[in-house]
Amino acid sequence: MIRLEHVSIEFGRRKIVSDFNLAVGKGQLVCLMGESGCGKTSVLRALLGFVPVSSGRIWMGGDELSLHTVHHIRQITAYVPQELALPSEWVSEMVRLPFELKANQHIRFEEEKLFQYWDMLGLSRDLYQSKVCRISGGQRQRIMLAAAAMLDKDILLIDEPTSALDSDSSGRVFRFFSLLKEQGKTILAVTHDRKFASGCDRTVNM
Repeated sequence: MIRLEHVSIEFGRRKIVSDFNLAVGKGQLVCLMGESGCGKTSVLRALLGFVPVSSGRIWMGGDELSLHTVHHIRQITAYVPQELALPSEWVSEMVRLPFELKANQHIRFEEEKLFQYWDMLGLSRDLYQSKVCRISGGQRQRIMLAAAAMLDKDILLIDEPTSALDSDSSGRVFRFFSLLKEQGKTILAVTHDRKFASGCDRTVNM
């Protein structure tokens, strides 16, 4: 479902990623690990065409990434960045933003389904009426993980899903990912969490 062959990424004269190869099969949970600044997030963004590669080739869902395929690739992929700077005052607005993107406008937002996912992730339904500025970083991460799962994409790209969570909440996130895997979803996650990584199908060090 995800394949990179000899991919390099440069910013200016600085090479962030050099000759990187990766293959992730359908229904797998694979994590990228490595020191800060080694290019893990850049790889996630390159998979969606947000960051250009200086060399190499990328395939997502069987299609090679190009100007002609990038829209379709974004339609089959959900991306949750580590830093969520979303222009919403209320959580009820924030969770609907992904459904307003061009690639997702055909998908119906279902409030009850959102709450079912929140229950799995240990989130109170009262948060729906909260202001975004009053919720924690960990709550925000899990709220948007649930919204991403609701999009029902074949591929999920997740940046540091447990960085702001305690061990109990991290366990809930891992079990949630396991459920998505059972549904055939392919997940590529960037993490520094070794406990989370130990449960993944494979860990790739960059």
